[in-house]
Amino acid sequence: MIGPSLREGTKARPEDFYAAAIYGSILAAAFITVFREEHASPQTVALSVVGTMAVFWIAHVWSALLGEQIHHGHRVSFQHVRTIARSEWPLMEASLAPVVALVLGWIGVLSESKAEDIALAVCVLQLFAWGLYVGRRAYDRWWAVLLSGLVNGLLGLAVVSLEITVVH
Repeated sequence: MIGPSLREGTKARPEDFYAAAIYGSILAAAFITVFREEHASPQTVALSVVGTMAVFWIAHVWSALLGEQIHHGHRVSFQHVRTIARSEWPLMEASLAPVVALVLGWIGVLSESKAEDIALAVCVLQLFAWGLYVGRRAYDRWWAVLLSGLVNGLLGLAVVSLEITVVH
């Protein structure tokens, strides 16, 4: 997710944050759906989603660092590692709201199926919200904003469906 301009001493670009958050929403939705189909408990789903997101976050940070070192041939400072880690952190943040719903099912505030339904709905709403945000930034007509939300949300769901197909 890190752009080629994020070399030592530079700051993370805002688009890196957005990309990580959108990717996180897609991953969370896919993994919640897969575990839901396996009839896993909210506890299992929550721990699996958090663990999976953490692994993906670490992989993104590590691969960005190695890619830069290969391309630029320089050492990296701890500060630069922090900059990259921070730019990828929205990937983890995207799972926060769905995991809260799962934890509510885990501790008995919600039924297990209701918690999983809400967690998945939150992921879908996140994808549509990103589409609306894109539309708001790119267009000045309300129907174009809504269309952008719909199209981008549906594209996000298509990617989630593809991911589920690959996992199964």
